Amino acid sequence: MLPGININFTNGNIGNVVSTSDGILGLLASAVPVSTTFALNTPYVIKGMADVQALGILPDVDNYHLHKTLLEFYEEAGEGTKLWVLGLAKDTKVSDWFTPVAGKAPVEVLLDKANGEISGLFTAFSPDDSYTLTITNGIDEDVPLAKVAAQSLLDAYIDKKYAPAYVVLEGYGFTGDHTNLATQLTGTNNRVGVFIGETKKRTDVVPHSGAASQVLAARLASIPVQENPGRVRRGSLKSLTAYVVDTPVEEYDVEALHDKGYITIRTHVRKSGYYISDDPLATDPSEDYNGIARRRVIDKAFRLAHNIASDEILEDFNLTNEGKIDPFYAKTVEGNIEREIAQQMTANGELSADPIDKNDLGVKAKFDTDAIVSNTNKIGLTLKVRPKGYARFFIISLGYDVNL
Repeated sequence: MLPGININFTNGNIGNVVSTSDGILGLLASAVPVSTTFALNTPYVIKGMADVQALGILPDVDNYHLHKTLLEFYEEAGEGTKLWVLGLAKDTKVSDWFTPVAGKAPVEVLLDKANGEISGLFTAFSPDDSYTLTITNGIDEDVPLAKVAAQSLLDAYIDKKYAPAYVVLEGYGFTGDHTNLATQLTGTNNRVGVFIGETKKRTDVVPHSGAASQVLAARLASIPVQENPGRVRRGSLKSLTAYVVDTPVEEYDVEALHDKGYITIRTHVRKSGYYISDDPLATDPSEDYNGIARRRVIDKAFRLAHNIASDEILEDFNLTNEGKIDPFYAKTVEGNIEREIAQQMTANGELSADPIDKNDLGVKAKFDTDAIVSNTNKIGLTLKVRPKGYARFFIISLGYDVNL
């Protein structure tokens, strides 16, 4: 049902926190190189359409969809928004972008260059004429392949570089018949979302079978981590048109897409403009990290915890007679990590704190003070944070009563 009216991340040490840029995203796009200004498989940082022009990316036959993606991203996010861009050959598939070759996937070139700065990725797939669109369950057969490949790659990248990220894929080739779509709500791909919906008709002057995931990406780039991109009070999207294939969004059953776990565009009764429907990821709804907002919050906590832990690597501390961690040291660093995450997140409204309890910081760090660490040199620390709640549904009982 559409919203409307009716870690275990563990690290061993702690230290000082370095501020993070939470809305910096990366774009993976089919592209054609431009002379000496824009090469494929080469990361670029841009901050507006002037930079796009400087790269030589134009709305011509070669890079029309890439230019459209960037133009609509900046129309929504605003000039000055930092964005990493990686162009990939038009004879490659999205699943190829996340599949390691000789131990490294193409997307890792971008992630490595960004050095942990990128928190999310989105795609703009526009293959050349050699691409054969094969429909399976109402969508390009490469979409579920890309979903699994992306989840696997991003999970492995966290283990390797301690840099968590999520990705929004396009529901490329969607036929328009939602009854054929496979559900996204039974998987375990909690770093991948699939977006359906465009700002232009598929049969526009330049036909395109992808989706305008750039409007979702732009919204995510401009809001705090705990905010759902579909939040109504944030305002409508800048785009004045929205379609599912060739059908205007207001005439399409977007609730059916939402109920199968796809992110799309919607309208609200008596409100003008278009809005993001919600932020589900391709995983079981009962999972903790079942939406982009929940994903972004826990990933930020992970980044902060890693920043703290990396400062304390090879730091010495006192032991008790039993070889356990000194309780005083443990309490000190527990307090440090709670205070720093509270300052970085709770104070910004990104975590929940009990308003009745002035000592509640919305975060709790706890060392395993019973473990014998004298021989292993391994410290166990549990870090938990309290998320925000989301007003997805209101149930209002309305009636007459003379005795108000």
